[in-house]
Amino acid sequence: MLQSSINRRQFLKLGAAALTWVLWPKTSVVEASATLASSFELDSMPEFLPPPASLGRIINAREAIRRSPAPTAELVAWKTRDEVIPLKATLLGEAPWPSNPVWYFTEDGFIHSGYVHPSENLLQTNIVTNVAAPGFWAEVTVPVAISRSAPNSPYAGRRLYYETAYRVVNAVQDEQGEWWYQLQEGLAWGPGPYAPAAMLRPITPEDLAPISFGHPDKWLQIDISDQMLTCFEGQTPVFSTPVASGLWNTATPLGEFRILYKRHAQRMIGAEYDLVGVAFPSYFTNSGVAIHGTYWHNDYGRRHSHGCLNVPSRAARWVFRWVEPQVPYELYTYRSTPEEGTRVVVIA
Repeated sequence: MLQSSINRRQFLKLGAAALTWVLWPKTSVVEASATLASSFELDSMPEFLPPPASLGRIINAREAIRRSPAPTAELVAWKTRDEVIPLKATLLGEAPWPSNPVWYFTEDGFIHSGYVHPSENLLQTNIVTNVAAPGFWAEVTVPVAISRSAPNSPYAGRRLYYETAYRVVNAVQDEQGEWWYQLQEGLAWGPGPYAPAAMLRPITPEDLAPISFGHPDKWLQIDISDQMLTCFEGQTPVFSTPVASGLWNTATPLGEFRILYKRHAQRMIGAEYDLVGVAFPSYFTNSGVAIHGTYWHNDYGRRHSHGCLNVPSRAARWVFRWVEPQVPYELYTYRSTPEEGTRVVVIA
């Protein structure tokens, strides 16, 4: 049974899509409805919302496209890891697991949102060719960019995904006249691989301007049972986003904490993972638990992590700008004093 309406709580729990629906042209939803009416046999016409982005990158080894938005519906096709598909609309369908009923409508049918990374393909024309020390922060603006050990090298390096963040420390032109950025923090400990400059957008100091700087009563609540993060100024909520908290065997710790340090980008390495370009982590425990951007799933509202709070990358940037202390643009890490750090309350 398809849901025909959506309340504010559900809207927020749709994750990254909730951040950008209001900005998406309504015509795409009309076109999606018309396509559905003519091409798919549904028991009832679902209510459409705009997609979170124009494209979606497949995250898992493979994901199913189905005839209707239900996990048992007829299989239409398989899509494989890092394949990029157009997203036409968002709708609520039958949830394969209780926390996420969100599906995307694409050209071939319906795909569940949990392992589809909403992305754009925005090539940059304004290239910074003279990079002054210590460099500048930048984010990937295409679904997948390939890093290479040298400009235009035939050997592919790490894949860099949409909205991941890095420090650019140099710009080099190859023999064909194309510009490449050399990346460091977020990917390498020293000046490291190169990526096509057209695929990264500089993040300016203005993009990271503090939000409500110096407010006397900022605090942040993470509700594990509800998988929601809410920022408060006094008793007024000013921002909310769904989260994916720690798995049961690596649970996010409960209690009251303070923001201890912040980074613009981080390469996160553990026994089971090596994640480059993790955007805007704000750490609140000495063991490294942070609120940070996510690109390895799109499934908020249930436990996924090794203890951190996974949130959409745009939400991570908002939190990074809002929580204190503020980080000087040129720094990689800024550690706070106990008095500086915004209070973080994690409840069950």
